[in-house]
Amino acid sequence: VGSSSSHVEAGDSVEAWDAQTGLHSDWHVLVRAAMASTGAMSARGNMKVPFLPGYSSNPLSETQGSLKKNQTLTYGLGGQHAKGVTGGMSGLPKLDLKQLESLMNPRNRYDMTKNSATHEEREAAKESARNTYRPALPPAWLKHDRQVLRFAAYFQEPVHENPKENFRVRHCTVFFYLEDGTMMVTEPRVENSGIPQGTFVKRHRIPKTEGSFFTYQDLGTAETIEIYARAFRIYDCDDFTRDFYENGLGTRLEPREEPPMDFFRDTQMREIDLLSQPTARDVLESKEYDNLAVGGSRKNQKLQQYLENDRKVLNFKAFWDDPTLYGSRMYFLLHYYLADDSIEIHEDLARNSGRDPYPVFWRRSLLRKNPHISPAPGMLEPEADLYKPEDLVVGETINVYNRDIYLYDCDSFTREFYRGYMSLEQTSHEIKAPAPVHVQLGHAPHTGIGTEEDSMASCLHLTPRPPRRDILKLMSEDGKVLRFEGKMVNGVAEDANRMFVVVMYLADDTVGIWEKRQRNSGHASGKFAYRSKMKNPATGDWFQPQDFFLGSTVEVNAVPFALVGADDATIVYMEENSHDFPLADTPVIVRKVQRIRAAIEKASQSGKAEHSVEEFYGIASAAGLDLCLHELLTLARNYGKQDGFNARGTITLPKLLAAL
Repeated sequence: VGSSSSHVEAGDSVEAWDAQTGLHSDWHVLVRAAMASTGAMSARGNMKVPFLPGYSSNPLSETQGSLKKNQTLTYGLGGQHAKGVTGGMSGLPKLDLKQLESLMNPRNRYDMTKNSATHEEREAAKESARNTYRPALPPAWLKHDRQVLRFAAYFQEPVHENPKENFRVRHCTVFFYLEDGTMMVTEPRVENSGIPQGTFVKRHRIPKTEGSFFTYQDLGTAETIEIYARAFRIYDCDDFTRDFYENGLGTRLEPREEPPMDFFRDTQMREIDLLSQPTARDVLESKEYDNLAVGGSRKNQKLQQYLENDRKVLNFKAFWDDPTLYGSRMYFLLHYYLADDSIEIHEDLARNSGRDPYPVFWRRSLLRKNPHISPAPGMLEPEADLYKPEDLVVGETINVYNRDIYLYDCDSFTREFYRGYMSLEQTSHEIKAPAPVHVQLGHAPHTGIGTEEDSMASCLHLTPRPPRRDILKLMSEDGKVLRFEGKMVNGVAEDANRMFVVVMYLADDTVGIWEKRQRNSGHASGKFAYRSKMKNPATGDWFQPQDFFLGSTVEVNAVPFALVGADDATIVYMEENSHDFPLADTPVIVRKVQRIRAAIEKASQSGKAEHSVEEFYGIASAAGLDLCLHELLTLARNYGKQDGFNARGTITLPKLLAAL
């Protein structure tokens, strides 16, 4: 070692070599030790160098031994085995050539009676043996692995300086781990509660007050446990816990208890109920308007429906019978668009129908069952009740523009849709055209000027002629009237005591009504209805004399009048003309009463000969015979006594029986 300008010969002293190289004095010790161990250095091939890192130029001598690791595994009869290590290369085992010759035959190395197992099969067998092994008495950590008892509990916490509540109920969950007997108590987190929640007691073996630890025998519903000086009331458990106690331990747990309700939770439940209530429509529309006013977009609530049902249309055939004078049957094509629940209706016009070629009957839009028109813009409308596919059934009607449109057929796609949507089989109805009916033109309605006969005369002749009058009737019935006493039966208490005179003029069949004067009645007496020809609302024809009799109700000017009495001249006239007034014909009435002869004989045997009109009406009604007031008055006039002009009197039963 040295620089290129100096050279130290062998045999020189260490100090001379050190002076040439300029090494430190500490290096002297290392160099001397190396030179002592290796001998004298030589400048030629047999020169010795220190045995230090960087100075070994020749390989190690054989006397120092080989640094190779000896092989300890080998192959022999029966497969792999370990061999003894003797050290050095001479420790290798020696093989017998006879043995090698026997190993050349594969039959000696492999079991040829069965297929050799693959690597996957060996791994599966090893894993199966590992997972299926169970000891005879498994420990708790193995028998109850991942089995946890779960209880619901609560405890009461005092609340100070709050005028609304003095305590608060905090709900917790108690977990008991069967594998190691540890317990944990957690409290569910409530948003914005202001209370630190989560893990209340960490998982560990919790001691009881007497020093022992809690076990599963100490837990159960409807029980109170004390954990670190805090009382927890257990009121419920899950299904696994209840099944574990009943089937595993034979202990039946108590049913669930209702935890107490504190003021905070009660207020919270009320707020939840208020939030669950539907928001008013005006509030929703106001929010939507505010959102649109600031540049928001409308919500596409039917986007999924549009994507699934685009270009899917239900096609129906329908018709409507026009009930007007010159109306006919109108045929339509109804299209229901499943993409947005809109409907359009087109007229199915035939060739040379004579109608204008404008087939749109209902423009495509939503069809409501409850149509509504807002009187002013911006007003709230009622909730729309729209026609849906389930409302369109062949054989039923829908209402459009107050027209009942009848559906009688549909296409194949519509039938297939209803089979999958409603499991409904749409039928097809054969519609036959209605037979033509000749409509006879009627006369023009009354103009209101003059009488209806005057209007009719102008329709019958080009030159109006005066209506022909019944001169014979005018001459023979002149001055003859039917005068009755009437009472209002409109159900108004103030009109119950009002009395009227209803007069029927026989000469021209006109009717007039006057109100009788009564003191302190509060109603003005005099003419109630002018004398004129009036129609009977019950029949639709003009009033006839036969419409007036005792017990009947006539309606004049929308006011019903009950006829309760008549003067003597009226009764006599009706009896004299009994062929026109069958209710005043005595022989006809007697034949009618013949059916209740047995009841009359039974009533006469009671010892009372004379019966009032009301009593005889009761006998007839009990026997199933309905008699009007005029018929009873006729019987009283012929077989008893009449009391005044009203329908009062008595009927002598022996006289009536003699007539029967």
